[in-house]
Amino acid sequence: MSGHRMEEMSDTHTHSSPLLAEPPSSRHKLYESECTSPSWPSSPQDTHPALPLLEMPEEKDLRSSSEESHIVKIEKPNEKGRRIESGAAPQDSSGQGGISLFQAVGYLTGEMKECRSWLKDKPLAFQFTDWVLRGAAQVMFVNNPLSGLIIFIGLLIQNPWWTVAGGLGTVVSTLTALVLSQDRSAIASGLHGYNGMLVGMLIAVFSEKLDYYWWLLLPVTFTAMSCPVFSSALSSVFSKWDLPVFTLPFNIAVTLYLAATGHYNLFFPTTLVEPVSSVPNITWSEIEMSLMLQAIPVGVGQVYGCDNPWTGGVFLVALFICSPLICLHAAIGSIVGMLAALTVATPFKTIYLGLWSYNCVLSCIAIGGMFYALTWQTHLLALICALFCAYMGAALSNIMSVVGVPPGTWPFCLSALTFLLLMTNNPAIYKLPLSKVTYPEANRIYYLTVKSSEEEKSLSGSAGGQPPTTSPKADEGSEAVHPKPRNVFHIEWSFIRRRSKVFGKGEHQERRTKDPSPHQYRKPTVELLDLDTMEKSSEIKVETGISKTSWIQSSLAASGKRVRKALGYITGEMKECGEGLKDKSPVFQFLDWVLRGTSQVMFVNNPLSGILIVLGLFVQNPWWAISGCLGTVVSTLTALSLSQDKSAIAAGLHGYNGVLVGLLMAVFSDKGDYYWWLLLPVIVMSVSCPILSSALGTIFSKWDLPVFTLPFNIAVTLYLAATGHYNLFFPTKLLQPSSSLPNITWSEVQVPLVRYLRHTVA
Repeated sequence: MSGHRMEEMSDTHTHSSPLLAEPPSSRHKLYESECTSPSWPSSPQDTHPALPLLEMPEEKDLRSSSEESHIVKIEKPNEKGRRIESGAAPQDSSGQGGISLFQAVGYLTGEMKECRSWLKDKPLAFQFTDWVLRGAAQVMFVNNPLSGLIIFIGLLIQNPWWTVAGGLGTVVSTLTALVLSQDRSAIASGLHGYNGMLVGMLIAVFSEKLDYYWWLLLPVTFTAMSCPVFSSALSSVFSKWDLPVFTLPFNIAVTLYLAATGHYNLFFPTTLVEPVSSVPNITWSEIEMSLMLQAIPVGVGQVYGCDNPWTGGVFLVALFICSPLICLHAAIGSIVGMLAALTVATPFKTIYLGLWSYNCVLSCIAIGGMFYALTWQTHLLALICALFCAYMGAALSNIMSVVGVPPGTWPFCLSALTFLLLMTNNPAIYKLPLSKVTYPEANRIYYLTVKSSEEEKSLSGSAGGQPPTTSPKADEGSEAVHPKPRNVFHIEWSFIRRRSKVFGKGEHQERRTKDPSPHQYRKPTVELLDLDTMEKSSEIKVETGISKTSWIQSSLAASGKRVRKALGYITGEMKECGEGLKDKSPVFQFLDWVLRGTSQVMFVNNPLSGILIVLGLFVQNPWWAISGCLGTVVSTLTALSLSQDKSAIAAGLHGYNGVLVGLLMAVFSDKGDYYWWLLLPVIVMSVSCPILSSALGTIFSKWDLPVFTLPFNIAVTLYLAATGHYNLFFPTKLLQPSSSLPNITWSEVQVPLVRYLRHTVA
């Protein structure tokens, strides 16, 4: 499921782990002779198969080779040779026992690459069993055959018949991938088996027939065969963005099967799924904390469709063996799903069954260290993704129940893909290439390695006296000097000046440089009435008339300039306002961004227009205006927290979806005005808008397209579908389809304004 190629992992890390020592054949000679060739070949990536909690990744990565570990004493080969030559006595048996324990733990945790290397020259049946076990575990992003074996044990505890169907699906999908000549490293990692496992399990879970209905294995076989085909096709598309396919092949295959058969099928009837039709009867005093705590492992088990808490506990053990961080995020995701269910007054039985948690489990694991390097920022991002996934699960459940189909893991796939498409300038939110994805502990070590190498390069570049060079991204991010756009009140004053030269303005300007007061009226004097004198007199009169005309035109031009300049400050994009606020308080800048975001709904990037729009909203309904402004503020703050493009934030491009979210949630609320609890879902859904904008922008940038109001549409549609008219906390207005023809008489059409004036006059 992790979507990586195993053969490309050999050059990812260069660290040596203190938990990976000599091979088993030479363990008893650890301090007596030097091992020359290990029996289990390992690659550099094999340096992290040990139990990750025994030593923090930062300590492994940053400790030099000359330092000693406080856990295990590792000797260099030259030091060992000198000690043997000097006749040093070996350590006591307790030291050897400690090293053997850590070696054994190292061979069983992580990805168990030593086991796969050891099986390379063994019969194909043993290798195929390893692939099947890894495929069973890859449902939870675990590439470990021991974890897969434990998961099969947990499935047997739940239901042996479901285990048979799931195992058959894994075997068939793996064999189909072999027949289709898919990538052998992906097959060996179980990446073509986990979708088949889920297909077999869920077809058995949703079957209306009793257990051991052997004819059911036919649709299991055929549906599982389609999974490698879907995986290969989706990988061809998603590779453009370096994204995994997750469980999309399973979702497509099972949704098609359940929609094709349905509850009333004669051969393969499925469980009846119906939409909610009444307000649930919830009494908060009846909540049982023991069942709520029990729902944590149940939510983990529901990833495989299992509702037995013991099965979920066994799954957590399997996750812990491979990676404690995966186990931790699985439990956290289950808790987040439970809390999200309580916020929308979900019936307790649904929460106890873990139906709100299993998608959150997968989302929290995927974002919390699997495809993002684990930092506290990505940990918070994983919690947000799990919360978003919970509400998306409720929405898709209500939508798909109309056609009688369960949501499956569609919410997890859509949520995780959305968050993986997130583009950010924050270096702490580091998305790993798919070829480097292993498990969270090793992923963090790889991230620290890349980070330290980049820091060393920057330090060496500065020490060498190299001039700083700007990267292409820096060049793209720098603001270019654009020509000042003309506003709607722009006047061609240069045209007026050109026209004035026709009337002698050119000579008049030359005369102004000689005469300090060119506009004084000078009375012409004539001494002799000869021809020459009359000609000169006429010239003086003409010049005087031209001076008057030029003075009037220059006055008009000056006043026009002032008017144009004043209009230019408040029209267009008001760039002067934005530039003037750069050295002011961040509060004023943020207010400018919020106002621009409010007006960007209408493609207007102007804070004055934003003020007028807010005033209009208050005229309509003050409560709607408050909700809309809150959505704008929250979405803009979220974009700042996610280190989105600052120029886009300043232009209000991360605020307009928030204002629409806040407005429409208040408009469609059935609780009336000033229901202050409604601001909680407004905040949650507004937080999702910048994430959806960034994800959609990543896709649409391939075709240079804007996202428009798609983030708002997605967020509000999911909210309205997740709550609905019968929700106890946040009921929405009831929307029903048309059930009869409308009665329209065109002669009765009236203009509302005319009717209003008619009533006023009367």
